[in-house]
Amino acid sequence: MPTRATASRLLFDPASRLLPPAYIRSFFPFLPTAAAYCVLFVFAAQAAEEAPLEGVESWANRKAWPALVNPVVSSPLQNVLSLRGEWEFVTQPVAPNRHPGWRAFYNKPWPNARTIQVPGCWEAQGVGAPGMSEAWDCKWDQCPKPLRAVYMGEGWYRKKIEIPLTWQGRRVWLKVGGVRAQGWFWVNGKTVAWADNYCGTYKYDITDLVEPGKPATVVAAVSNIVPSRKGLFGAHHKFGGLYRDVELEATPDTRIDYAWVRGDFDKQAAEVHANVVCTSANVLQNPVLKVRVVPASVPAGRDAGTTSAAAGEASQKVDLTAQKLSADVVVNVPLSVFNPWSPESPSLYIAELTLCDGDKPVHGWTERFGVRKIEARGDRFFLNNKPFFIRGFGDDLVYPLTLTSPASREEHLKHLKLAREAGFVYVRTHTHCELPEYFEAADEAGIMIQPELPYYGDYPCEAFTFDPMRDMKEIIAQYRRHVSLTTYCTGNEGVLGKPLDKEIYKLCKRLDPDRLVLHQDGDYNTAENSDFRGGPINVWTPGKVKGDAPFVAHEYLNLCVKLDPRLEPKFTGAWQPPVTLAAWDKRLAAAGLNREWGERIQDAAHALQRYYQKRGLESARLDPACDGYDFWTIVDVVVQQHDSYSSQGLFTPFWEGKQGGATPQEFATFNSPTAILLKMDIENRVLVSGEEIKADFWVSHFGTQNFEKPKFRYALSDNERPLDLAECNIETLEPGAVRPIARVALVGVPEVQRPVRAVLGAVIEAASIGNRWDFWLFPKRSPQPGDGIAISASFREALSPLFANLAVAGTPEAEKCSLLISELSSPDVASALAAGKRVLLINQTGGKPNVNLGWWSMGNQVGTAFAKHPAWGDFPHEGYLSPLMFRILKTGLKLPAFPGLKPEEMFAVGEGGTGFFLYGAEARCGNGRVLMTFGLDLLSGLPEANNLLDNLIRYARSGAFTPKGEIKLP
Repeated sequence: MPTRATASRLLFDPASRLLPPAYIRSFFPFLPTAAAYCVLFVFAAQAAEEAPLEGVESWANRKAWPALVNPVVSSPLQNVLSLRGEWEFVTQPVAPNRHPGWRAFYNKPWPNARTIQVPGCWEAQGVGAPGMSEAWDCKWDQCPKPLRAVYMGEGWYRKKIEIPLTWQGRRVWLKVGGVRAQGWFWVNGKTVAWADNYCGTYKYDITDLVEPGKPATVVAAVSNIVPSRKGLFGAHHKFGGLYRDVELEATPDTRIDYAWVRGDFDKQAAEVHANVVCTSANVLQNPVLKVRVVPASVPAGRDAGTTSAAAGEASQKVDLTAQKLSADVVVNVPLSVFNPWSPESPSLYIAELTLCDGDKPVHGWTERFGVRKIEARGDRFFLNNKPFFIRGFGDDLVYPLTLTSPASREEHLKHLKLAREAGFVYVRTHTHCELPEYFEAADEAGIMIQPELPYYGDYPCEAFTFDPMRDMKEIIAQYRRHVSLTTYCTGNEGVLGKPLDKEIYKLCKRLDPDRLVLHQDGDYNTAENSDFRGGPINVWTPGKVKGDAPFVAHEYLNLCVKLDPRLEPKFTGAWQPPVTLAAWDKRLAAAGLNREWGERIQDAAHALQRYYQKRGLESARLDPACDGYDFWTIVDVVVQQHDSYSSQGLFTPFWEGKQGGATPQEFATFNSPTAILLKMDIENRVLVSGEEIKADFWVSHFGTQNFEKPKFRYALSDNERPLDLAECNIETLEPGAVRPIARVALVGVPEVQRPVRAVLGAVIEAASIGNRWDFWLFPKRSPQPGDGIAISASFREALSPLFANLAVAGTPEAEKCSLLISELSSPDVASALAAGKRVLLINQTGGKPNVNLGWWSMGNQVGTAFAKHPAWGDFPHEGYLSPLMFRILKTGLKLPAFPGLKPEEMFAVGEGGTGFFLYGAEARCGNGRVLMTFGLDLLSGLPEANNLLDNLIRYARSGAFTPKGEIKLP
């Protein structure tokens, strides 16, 4: 029989916690049950006195053990009972005293209780009242928005569950997946856990609190008004709830307590780590850990069952004795079938761990893993020993329906597969760590993840205790099992302080040398604290960024327009529509516009984003020194701006394409491993017949294959026919090549009889890789007859080279002219209109082009649209502001401009952050008719300006010029 000293040691052992009275009586058979309880409490008191737990564990004096909750694969030797589903729920504005006077509260009826789903947050399930969200403490980077329900306080959860009779003689654990902000747990009225962590999942031994074959009651109190360590989880709203699963698990006394697998690329092996623990003196006679590894396709169910041939098998004796009740076991398993993981080939394995007593299975664990090698060598990244370019995106935890990240691998997999369609291979989760379900999806989809600690520099995102070392240890211990985890990062745009920055770097490299480390995304990254550096947020000149390590463009291309109000019907969950159709119509009406114009402008905004996205990523890839970017962001973050909310993403907040925006397939043409690039100034893409095209084709090749002297073809064509084409063989392409491959050999632009929107397309045949760029081609223009046209004296210098026989306003010749070209400020306009003449007004042609989108904020350009109107003639516009019109578009006239101006008689309208702008319209004015332009530089002499001016004059002199709206000019 074990000695009293043995019993004392077991009771004092934190791994044991409190043992059942029956076990105490096995040491002291002469004791009745009540006395056994006394012994139990005496020894427990001594244990607490000698080895007290600290921090959150001290609240219930129960150790928090690392755990897995809702894993993608599990062993048939595990016994897990999910508590997913309905729980009883009640809000508790005044929190009860949690020890012990309110114990009756845990069992008595709860007035006004309702049911709630776990996992999930309570706001998404209608707890609270409509209102604006309350965001995290970072005042400079908050994203508040209207919610259907806001409740700040405590919520209490309760669920009754039958403990299976088959769990007799086993240890029972309560496993908590995730709580925000903090949570307190009881089982059968006894304290179990205080959960206040960053990203980990933990379990608690409740063997002493439950009895197999009888019901148990689990109660949780959750508060969202206390600080949370979870970072960006609270940027939109400090939500509350059990946002991941809660489970019960039964294990034998001797068990695989935790396990993970490191894929060793160089050795082509699996390095299996397992912690084997015994919670009694009854140690197995011959403990052996056996491991079988099989290649894994995506599992159809929750179990790991497979009939695949093993890729490797091995076993290891476990060193457990009555004196040593815990052992860390490492089993090396060579992989006979070696399939390394990469974004293009996200191959995975399943390791089946079986703890045996000799040949008898006792307990099991199943782990899914991948094998890959990521490193920074000099100023380059390498993945699996091949040069690698990070094509990354930003994730700001945008979930309009559920508010928080859904505990669903399937949902995240759907999103991440869409990201892969668009060519992305990497994601930066801004100041937060996503759920394990997200990592599991990324493992399958081929997305590499950069999770981050919840710090801006040394500023915690909420008022929690500054302890990045603790947080980094937690993420390493719990997430290094995922092959998708690629980069450890301590936060955003700052530094934790010295020497902490160097020490945390050393910690990461010591505990997990297989990952990259970035101190904080942005600046302040050095050779002592990071493996790579941050880069520019906007387009830069190649060669501008120099350094001693790879660099990745930080939060690159935040291209801000307004959120599409047409999304209103999709906001059926936690978020209320940030912008309603009714509010949009009101804003349009105040500017004298209608819904049709609103939709044109919104589509034009998305089209402008599409252009800048392409230009920005291609520009980054034209710099041989650049090693990647984090495109910011893949979906709209939706931040309040002026009278609307922002829209920066490639996709809507619902992971859907934008009307007028790029499709995933279009985006992938320049965001894939290999991209053809065109080095050419945008203004050189507006050409006149006979002009020389000066451009170079480049390639950015980060695929894994060599292409031996592949054939390269390019062609310039309009919608009807090829205008010119050429082909050649280029030098062999090796992975990592960023260099020119060919010069455009079109000496002269082909003759065209009318303006043409042409496309220059290029293809590398062997790689099936192509790209394309828009051009405008105009015919040569000779001076046109100006008979019957009068101009104001201020326009003489600009217009005389374009038109012959023009008359100057105020002269006898001008009196005979039927058309006056002038500007609002000219005194000759009123007399011409009084005489019933037609007037073309050209206004506001100075200043810089108004074509740039703001970064986060909005300027005077968030979308400009052109109607299908006869005034345009054969001008080759596409219905929206394209880069081919950048040179002549300045700032228009703020709307509303003229009472009586009808929306259907406007032909060019744009929007800025604070209002709408008129660029072109027609109207009656007194006895005459006026055709007006604002912010269109028609006097520049550029080919696109001359063509548009010719078309406006032609329209103004035609019988089609019959406006109906009546206005008064100032």
